[in-house]
Amino acid sequence: MAKRTAGDARYAPTPKTRVRRRPKRAVYDRDIVHRILDEALVAHVGFVADGEPRVLPTAIARIGEDVFIHGSANNHMLTCLAAGAPACIAVTLADSIVAGRSGFGCSMDYRSVVIYSNGQTVQRAAEKEQIIEAFVQRIIPGHRVRAPKAQEVAATIFLRFPLKEVSAKIRDVGVVDVEEDYSLDLWAGVIPLCLNAGAPRSCPRLKPGIDVPAYALKYRR
Repeated sequence: MAKRTAGDARYAPTPKTRVRRRPKRAVYDRDIVHRILDEALVAHVGFVADGEPRVLPTAIARIGEDVFIHGSANNHMLTCLAAGAPACIAVTLADSIVAGRSGFGCSMDYRSVVIYSNGQTVQRAAEKEQIIEAFVQRIIPGHRVRAPKAQEVAATIFLRFPLKEVSAKIRDVGVVDVEEDYSLDLWAGVIPLCLNAGAPRSCPRLKPGIDVPAYALKYRR
């Protein structure tokens, strides 16, 4: 990725990406946006197909100033996006449950990113192979896979979405109750959340003598 200067350390807000509700929670810093995108396992992609709104979940990977999604050449979402339908891509990381003293005081601490972009179809086979490797390493760091077959690459649509219109929104303030509620005899606080990996289960058809690798035993997000 090209080296950035101090002047482009932030994404410039646009009419679409400027956060209007709770603007103090808005974040346009590139590095923070990148970290949220890299931690997320799932993105939700909003688009319009046949005059109807659709929102579908999919895996996402960031390479530099682009994010990528991919799937079957018969995937309706991907074919619509490849044909030019604009996309709204969102990821959310829930960091804690916030238990307030009223129903309206209950909330979540979170980190989220919203991207507005148009997909660009990746054509070169070599670049597609790089994208596949990026997906593998971002989701399962250290994992080794065989090289993709030509027919697998040909049967897959890869779409690039430049990070031009993008913003993050972060809530990390914990309990914020109405002032008079602080004197109530009710518990309030924060319950932290995290994604925990369980013990790896080897494929039942694994060849004898292949041990579970350290990256799987120690996997964490």
